[in-house]
Amino acid sequence: MRSTARATRHRSRLALPAGGLVLVAGTLASAAGMAADASGSSVTQAVRVTIGYDCQFPGGARAVPVTVAGSFPRTALAGQPIQPSGLRLAAQLPSAVVAGFTGQGASSVIASQALTVAEAMPGRSATATWSSRAPADYPLPASGPLLLDTPATAPAASPVGRGTATFSAAALSLTLGPRRPDGTAAGASPVTVACSPATAGSTRLAAVQVAAPTPSASASASPPGQRGKGQRGKHHRKKLPPGCGHIKVVGTGVATCGYITGYSDVAKLYGAALLQPKRPTPPGLVNLDFAEKHKFTKKGLVEYSTAELYYHGLRQLPPVTATFLAFRFVPVTATLNLVELTPIRIVSVSGIKAPPYPITVRASTKITIRVSDVRVNGVPLDVGSKCRTATPTTLVLIGKGDNTIPPKGYTVPTGGPLTGEVTIPRFTGCGVTENLDPILTGSISGSGNFVKMTQGKLCGPSQPANWTCPPPEPKPER
Repeated sequence: MRSTARATRHRSRLALPAGGLVLVAGTLASAAGMAADASGSSVTQAVRVTIGYDCQFPGGARAVPVTVAGSFPRTALAGQPIQPSGLRLAAQLPSAVVAGFTGQGASSVIASQALTVAEAMPGRSATATWSSRAPADYPLPASGPLLLDTPATAPAASPVGRGTATFSAAALSLTLGPRRPDGTAAGASPVTVACSPATAGSTRLAAVQVAAPTPSASASASPPGQRGKGQRGKHHRKKLPPGCGHIKVVGTGVATCGYITGYSDVAKLYGAALLQPKRPTPPGLVNLDFAEKHKFTKKGLVEYSTAELYYHGLRQLPPVTATFLAFRFVPVTATLNLVELTPIRIVSVSGIKAPPYPITVRASTKITIRVSDVRVNGVPLDVGSKCRTATPTTLVLIGKGDNTIPPKGYTVPTGGPLTGEVTIPRFTGCGVTENLDPILTGSISGSGNFVKMTQGKLCGPSQPANWTCPPPEPKPER
């Protein structure tokens, strides 16, 4: 795009990046430990999901069923934590693995578990680790499997916008330490076993509906010394750029906006055009339906977003004037208009197995280029008002980063640089009294034109206090 992700998914985020969306209005019950509202309906949901895993033991790969149990709130407020509670992880070691430990002279095994959980939330995507509270010592049975059932802890998740937050199981790590009756280690101790979900079956653990906070809830949730923050939010809202968030929202998406700037080479003219107007005019604006849907694949968490340029209600960048050197010595000045022909499709792919959760974002669209106000060595060249590329051209930009906390490099919510190359098609409609198409085509059209766009942090106009609002203007990178 000019956008981003391809998230993430933490941020990411993807982020990232959560099933079908049902918008809800309402607030959580505030009494600590309350299990029901006035009507008697439960405000928590019990979770118990068994997932098949493929685990790489020293003796070979084995299938291991893992049951994840706990409680989640049914609803939450944007900007407030979602805290899983009462968690337990129960992995069943197959009898062949137990027999292997017994053959080493072991009578028990000290075990701990760590489950990676992908959190696809409104406004951000992330991964978290649910781990055993402490290693536990399990006596080995004379025969048959062994159930490793341990209480676990999980960090709170932080949704940014309203929608549906989903939690899905990802990689699992088992640490196993076989022990002899006298307490000494049996064989290689401990053994770390990496497990990944089997291809069949769902890995979803829970879904939590996230509502926008009401004014009273926002005020009551304000920490000491932060009252009046809502007033500052209103002040920020007044400063939002015109058109911010003007995009259709689908699925679990959140309407956001950000500034975009950058450079585009024109290889034949031995120069680069700065794709933003002169100050104080701000750079181009891009609106995003952020994290409208996601899915889990072998590559990781895949998050999808859609974006559109916005300039005075048009899907284009602001007109820019650039000067090049034709034949390396003749100054050529022209006004360039980059017009978006199709919505910008953004795909963010974020790793979920281990830090730093690398993320790759691909943004693609079709554009056309219009040229006007051409001067060659100071002399006007009347190209008319219809001078443009004859066919659309596809622009693909790639951004890469790490979906850590905080993210590094490029992610869709936090912005950063995206790069790619564009082929400029031949020109048509150029010239008023004479056909200037061959001149424009010969001096500009061709492949290998490097593009580097820089996207700023995103702002969500519906919840400005939960985003970077107003959106900051990024500095273009060469």
